[in-house]
Amino acid sequence: MSPPQPPPLPPAPAPAPLPQPPALGPAPPLAPRVALAVCAVALIGLLAVRGYGNRLGARPTEFHPAAVARQVDLNSADKTELLQIPGVGPVLADAILTHRRGAGRFSKVDELGAVRGIGGKTLDKLRPWVTVADAPAVESDEPAERPVEVERLERKPVPKPQPVATPPAAPAPTSSSSGKLQPGDPPLDLNAVDPSEFQRLPGIGPAMAQRIAAARAERPFAAVNDLRRVRGIGPKTLEALRPYVTVAAK
Repeated sequence: MSPPQPPPLPPAPAPAPLPQPPALGPAPPLAPRVALAVCAVALIGLLAVRGYGNRLGARPTEFHPAAVARQVDLNSADKTELLQIPGVGPVLADAILTHRRGAGRFSKVDELGAVRGIGGKTLDKLRPWVTVADAPAVESDEPAERPVEVERLERKPVPKPQPVATPPAAPAPTSSSSGKLQPGDPPLDLNAVDPSEFQRLPGIGPAMAQRIAAARAERPFAAVNDLRRVRGIGPKTLEALRPYVTVAAK
């Protein structure tokens, strides 16, 4: 005989229905949401740029000379101050600082023309905005030089030179080989002397001496009287020359 079966279980109760969320309205259009996102991004970017500008030094967009409280000193300004000058960007500011470190302090504004990238027109635009302060005087520990005392030289009288006694001149010789013959001098041989010796005869000049030489060349003199063959020698001239001439016998 089979064992008795257990009674069947009662059916499980049905689950309670879940509460339904309230119905939402229609979704907003896409364009307003995009515009809102763009505005948010722009606001964040503006705040970032402003913070970066405050860190490096804000630079005005417009400059007027009357609105500048003071000019920028080229010898003491850093990069932030140089960027406040109209027309000076980061590259030009670095060039000014590099030139100042290499060449030393600026002594005048015109020396900006030596900076790489600054020409004549740029220098004229920068001139109202910059200045060069006077360099401080360097104190020296060395004592000031004392004036050198110069001994004044006294002028001493210069002794006058004593006159030097000159020996008396020797008397002139009575006869000279180049002067006129004097009475008592040896007579000239008309056929043997050099033609230039004829000028030593009294009253005989260069022209007459040439005539005597030409007559001798034509025919030697046989006697003193042959001087009459020479044109210009007459009896009186012959008598005046006779004591000073001779013709040697052959």
